[in-house]
Amino acid sequence: MLTALVFLLILFSAVMVHELAHLVNARSVGVPVRAFSAGMGPVIWRRRGPETEWRLSLFPIGGYVDLPGMAPRVDADGTLHHPDEGMARKPLGAKLWVLVGGIMANFLLGVVLLSATVLLQPGYRSITTNAQVIHGTAVAGVVDGSTAQQLGIRVGDRIVAINGVQDPTPDDVVSAIGEADRLDITLERDGVTRLVHTPWPPAGASVDGRPLLGVQLAPAVVDRAGPVRAFGEAAAFGVRVIPQMVQGFVRGFGAALTGRDNGEVAGPVGIVTMVGQATRIGVAPVLFLAAIINFSLAVFNLLPIPGLDGGRMLLATVVALRGRPFKPGQEEKLHFIGIMAVLALIVLVTFNELSGLIRG
Repeated sequence: MLTALVFLLILFSAVMVHELAHLVNARSVGVPVRAFSAGMGPVIWRRRGPETEWRLSLFPIGGYVDLPGMAPRVDADGTLHHPDEGMARKPLGAKLWVLVGGIMANFLLGVVLLSATVLLQPGYRSITTNAQVIHGTAVAGVVDGSTAQQLGIRVGDRIVAINGVQDPTPDDVVSAIGEADRLDITLERDGVTRLVHTPWPPAGASVDGRPLLGVQLAPAVVDRAGPVRAFGEAAAFGVRVIPQMVQGFVRGFGAALTGRDNGEVAGPVGIVTMVGQATRIGVAPVLFLAAIINFSLAVFNLLPIPGLDGGRMLLATVVALRGRPFKPGQEEKLHFIGIMAVLALIVLVTFNELSGLIRG
């Protein structure tokens, strides 16, 4: 239940800031907003404002903003005409500003969430900065009766070196425990160092084939960042991953079309699984995952696929360059085809995820 609530909260917040940004940008260039809905499906509450009808819809899985001039005008006999209001009357710059609003909002929300993650758990700076911010490992807990207790390892000890690795991170220690046939550990306690040597793993120190020392590890020192620095590093990270995400979408959808295993794009099943894993760990992993989802939505909507914001921006630019609009209804057909193609790819990704779960 908690996983479902967290998933809906992440999805709903991402869609809401996206649509609200379209609304704000539209109003800033004089495009009226006919309606704004929180949620999709049947409207269960509405209130008419001076310019906009505010709606609350039944299903909390998205939302939408209704802008005039986005679709052709239809006569009583069904004849289509070019729209002559709202967005249709604006120059290219204004149209692009309205359309890019949602992308900018998801990117900004991703930066804010990632900044909060780093402030809450500074170790995540090793991801945002590509630099080592964790220095050394401290023993945060020792399991009663474990090999660590028998070797005299205590809570508060600092692991200065393990198997020749100086000032190891917790990941380094875990790797050594999992791969070595002997452990040579240098510990520091109250300013005094001591050496621990043991063949590895000793009898009874393995669970399900994994050797366990019986300690809980924590970073000894973590380089922290203030709010301004955390925000700047998060923004730089968001820009840095754009090419990687574009490549990931291309490879992931290509894998979905060919039926190959897909490790690049996650569908609804994969996202819910990741949300469940993050929820069990703590708040910081949930915030980090929410940030990545918002970055992904921003990049995905930027792709020049009809129906997405990037596709609408591309067609608006083409119309401006050619000096005349498409025939009434043509642009809408392109957007419909684009949306159907995206939905089909999502279905394929979901099918492959379900097949993987069944095989697993």
